[in-house]
Amino acid sequence: MKTWTRFPFVRLLLPFMAGVVLAHATGYRLFAIPHSIILLTDTALFILLISSLLVKVYRYRWVFGTVLNAFLLVSGLITAMLHYQKFSSSHFANIKVTESVYYHAIVDDEPVLRPNSAKALLNLDKLMRNDSIIRVKGNVLAYFSKDSAAELPHMGDAVWFSAIPQPVRKPLNPGEFDYASYLAVNNIFHQVYLKPSGYVIAGSGNESLLKHFAVQMRNSLLNALQRNGIRGEEFAVASALLIGYDEMLDAAQRQHFAGAGVIHILCVSGLHVGVIFLLADMLFFFLRKSKKARWLRPLLIITIIWMYAIVTGLAPSVLRASLMFSLITIGKSLNRPSNIYNTLSASAFILLLINPLMLFNLGFQLSYLAVLGIVTFYPIISGLYLPANRVSGYLWQLISVSLSAQLITAPISVFYFQQFPNYFLLANLLAIPLSGLLIYTGVLFVIVSFIPKVAAIVAMVLSFEIKLLNGAVAFIETLPGAVSKQLYLTPYALFLCYLLLFSMFTFFIFRQKKWLFVSISAIVMLTAMSAFRNVYRQSQRMILVYAVNKRTALGFIDGRRQVILADSALLENPSILNYTTASYSTKAGINKLTIIDAQKCNLSTENHMPALRLPSPGFFSFYGKRGLILTPAVKLPDKAHKLKLDFVVISSGVRANLSTLSALFPQATFICDNSNPIRNARTWAEEARKLGIEFYDLHKTGAFQIALNN
Repeated sequence: MKTWTRFPFVRLLLPFMAGVVLAHATGYRLFAIPHSIILLTDTALFILLISSLLVKVYRYRWVFGTVLNAFLLVSGLITAMLHYQKFSSSHFANIKVTESVYYHAIVDDEPVLRPNSAKALLNLDKLMRNDSIIRVKGNVLAYFSKDSAAELPHMGDAVWFSAIPQPVRKPLNPGEFDYASYLAVNNIFHQVYLKPSGYVIAGSGNESLLKHFAVQMRNSLLNALQRNGIRGEEFAVASALLIGYDEMLDAAQRQHFAGAGVIHILCVSGLHVGVIFLLADMLFFFLRKSKKARWLRPLLIITIIWMYAIVTGLAPSVLRASLMFSLITIGKSLNRPSNIYNTLSASAFILLLINPLMLFNLGFQLSYLAVLGIVTFYPIISGLYLPANRVSGYLWQLISVSLSAQLITAPISVFYFQQFPNYFLLANLLAIPLSGLLIYTGVLFVIVSFIPKVAAIVAMVLSFEIKLLNGAVAFIETLPGAVSKQLYLTPYALFLCYLLLFSMFTFFIFRQKKWLFVSISAIVMLTAMSAFRNVYRQSQRMILVYAVNKRTALGFIDGRRQVILADSALLENPSILNYTTASYSTKAGINKLTIIDAQKCNLSTENHMPALRLPSPGFFSFYGKRGLILTPAVKLPDKAHKLKLDFVVISSGVRANLSTLSALFPQATFICDNSNPIRNARTWAEEARKLGIEFYDLHKTGAFQIALNN
């Protein structure tokens, strides 16, 4: 009990977070219990909480703690449910509309230009239905088609459009990145594609002056960088590292930094805000001894910190760092020493009160875990070695910080990204000092940007530093064994990893045997799970018809090997297939992958899968299941020779109707893959319904998969 009393905000944060997690786990509906009932429950708990304060009997002291935890849990639940807009009666998707409906929205941010379109977030505030205006709310991700004659909207513009926003589709393939869930964390559930003739810019809307100022500042800094000769890869890294604008980074650059284990330096976070805090603290040094300016100095420091946070887009990591440094500044001005765990918990509690969905943002999770790891493990790790001089001391500090952060973020990083950077220590030893130097140089550049000649010199130094950083990161990422890939953790395994970490740390601090027992139990369960998974992987047998846009791909899994029959377009562009299949291949433990042309019937000896037979182009047999990939090139048998097949995958270009195909293959299940136009799939689906034929449209159902394990 004495330990907990030192961390009051930790005690407040945990039950509140539990309530947010409960809301998320129940789909923000909590078994269809009305919000009013939950709100009444929370009100009753609040009244009971106040009443329990009046209880002075020592043996009933637990009543207050129990009621407080229940109140915070229900409060977290309510806050999350109210913030989640999808089921709100005023959300535009819950308003019945006809074809003659018009939506009014405000462009939330400056559109991001792409090769064929411009992407922007729209905040809907009203719609017109049958000449009547209805106030609504909701966010829509809009893609504006680029046209040389059409004007693209800008941030703050009001836009009218008539296209009905469509739900962001769920992943169609097993293990595929769930973009819909990723957007849902930001209350984005719909998207719309707008042609130049499909929208009208109706002047400026009720934009936030603060946000407008932030975007103007950001654009001014970006223009200043370009004006002084920083372009290409250097401009992309400078934009991300200095002000958090990462839209210019290409896939190759992201892979270099991720593979080296330093992707975090491209996200504006505590390092950046810490530098701003130190510079602001030094800038107003003359106010330290002034009693009259006692509140002016911390106010100015906090103002500068939050101005920088606003310019960088208020990412979760920036919010966390800005709020923490603000609390530290306030504590120092009041001459009250703060506990870092309390400060960390207080900042998280405040942010989750404002936006509880932030708890499921990966940036929020990694940011708080990294800081928690540093403040918890750094004192222990750094104390394991006493450096002999300043240089070795500085290097050991960097190593200790990197190990502390990586120790606690590694499980969740593997869970999300299914890989681990093996040379993260080497990369951080180079990247962290360089990025720190870059931030100071960047701040100097901002200060002198209005002096052309001086700004040009500083820009040259900045460009040189970025080239050094890019070169070092690219070199490390290309070293042999730089990245361990195909790592897989289930949610339960992730929980066990953190239970193991927590119990081992607690045992190290308190030397209580019960925590050693918990650690051993976690290790045993992780080992058992790994062994069971490996046994299952060795015996797995599966057929998958992947849902790849405008393409055909059929996979056969036997143990830890997979053969994919793909059309020629996929063979020419394997990156599309890799995006679709990579995550599931990792989950299934595939260590041997062969991709061949679906219209060829030969497997090389090296890649031969004994159970898979390809007797002729398009036909296959796998563990007693026979099938056909039907293309225009396949010669159909005459009606007198019916074939006994289990599956017929209908590919693009097939003109036959289902009645003809079902007569030729009477026992087959028909699968329409995504190489077919949606209108054809709908026609076949309707025909199958009338004929009573088993039919799957992958546009709707997603990948077709059947396990053949006996």
